Amino acid sequence: MSALRSKAAASFVALSVFACAARVHAGGPLPPNGAPIQTSQYSIDLFSGPIFAGSRITGLAGAYVAISEDVDGDQQNPAAPGVRPFFSYNNFDYWIGFGLTFPATLQNTDFFNSGSTTHIANSPDSFVFLTPALNLQWGDFGIGVNIELQHYALSEPTTMGERFASISATIPTTHFQVARGFEHNQLVIGAGIRLASMSVRPAEQTRAVFTSSGTGVELGGVFKPENVPLRLGVAFRTAIVTEATYRDSLLPDQNGDLVVTASNGTPVYLPKSVALPWDFNFGFTVQFGPRPLNPPWRTTSELIERRTLEYRIRELDRQVARRRALAEAKSKEEDLEIRRQYDAEELADQKALDSELDQARLIVEASLTAMNRFYVQVSGAMLVSGPVDQAVGVESLVSQTVNRSGQRTVGSPRIGVESGGFLPWLRVRGGSYLEPTRFDGSTARVHATAGFDIKLVKWNVFGAWPDDYLWRLGVGGDVSRQYYTWGFTIAGWYPRHADATELLPAGQSPSSLLK
Repeated sequence: MSALRSKAAASFVALSVFACAARVHAGGPLPPNGAPIQTSQYSIDLFSGPIFAGSRITGLAGAYVAISEDVDGDQQNPAAPGVRPFFSYNNFDYWIGFGLTFPATLQNTDFFNSGSTTHIANSPDSFVFLTPALNLQWGDFGIGVNIELQHYALSEPTTMGERFASISATIPTTHFQVARGFEHNQLVIGAGIRLASMSVRPAEQTRAVFTSSGTGVELGGVFKPENVPLRLGVAFRTAIVTEATYRDSLLPDQNGDLVVTASNGTPVYLPKSVALPWDFNFGFTVQFGPRPLNPPWRTTSELIERRTLEYRIRELDRQVARRRALAEAKSKEEDLEIRRQYDAEELADQKALDSELDQARLIVEASLTAMNRFYVQVSGAMLVSGPVDQAVGVESLVSQTVNRSGQRTVGSPRIGVESGGFLPWLRVRGGSYLEPTRFDGSTARVHATAGFDIKLVKWNVFGAWPDDYLWRLGVGGDVSRQYYTWGFTIAGWYPRHADATELLPAGQSPSSLLK
């Protein structure tokens, strides 16, 4: 094995770390901290202390489990696909977004908060996090698909102080979620499956030498009582157990260990498993200002339900009268005249109903525009993550020295503030959270986060999107001791519609159909 490939294999160890989730309980014992690793019977703790999400969640320091609106909420609460914001009034609605985050590449970065430096390869895609997502809603029912795609390139410093990409790992975690709202969306319950997978390859190879995959369950709920400026949210995700798959070039030896030889001739023991711990997330959000947080949610169809029922009754009466008249027709000409008369009546009635539906939509849009006023939203959350047995961190895989990780349950308190409406094209947010450490040789660190959304323009993406789709650019950043990230999100700006108040008939109140 060439020196480069040996170094790659040693670092690959490190990245299997980051990788997917694996067996939560590994079998063999590990020696004390500081001792060399001489067994493959251990796990890699995949606990993620820093926040990697869309710009809104990042800016709010992860305090989003109770808000859970739009595709941003999918990563934190499986109830999010069923949550209807105040500006969503059509029976069918959709939400789409794409986030991109770039972690810091400074040489003194402690990415894992383990107390040691994380060596990152000098390339633009060393650490990249993508979060494409799509939610579809039909009434109180919603489905969501969200992908957290992480790509890492770790390196080892040479004797000359240079760094090169020795291993690459791609880790997609896919969320498939189904949610249902009750009592006009005041309570939303959701469930989903997390599918985590990982592939690792040395820099000089195009195929992975190690893959691992597994699934877990996630459950969540949001309580948003009508006309109350408060929301509560809760979510639970089970630990993910993954099974590793190896190529013929990397198989367990007679002792059951996975061993490769480093360039200096020393053995490197790869882990038999990696683990993603269970977590429990709960929180609240309160809102101040004239913009409501939980106004009554009704679709336009519900707003004219009485008129629709009246139309249906007239339709049934018309069918009975039509049959009676046709039965009494004396000639073919009389038969045709009766059909023409009732068809015209039905067409006029349908046009009147369609006109009322259009009018209701116009009034709703005007009312929503009026609601979109100044607000200050304060959110808090606590994320509790479970332990992992017989586990070490990423740097242990590179150094082959034990640094135990995930020996205890840890908590991460979070607080965020968002405000909008003072300018029609801008929303700003900021927050802070405590990142706990999973290592004995390190301490918890406090993060400061900030971000903003800017309204862009309407664009149908060459006909692929609706003509009235209004886009936004979101930017978020996260700073702490020996750590920072920044990222952006491209998604919809809501409410999508323009101010419709001036289009209302004279004397028509925007709230007439919203009571």
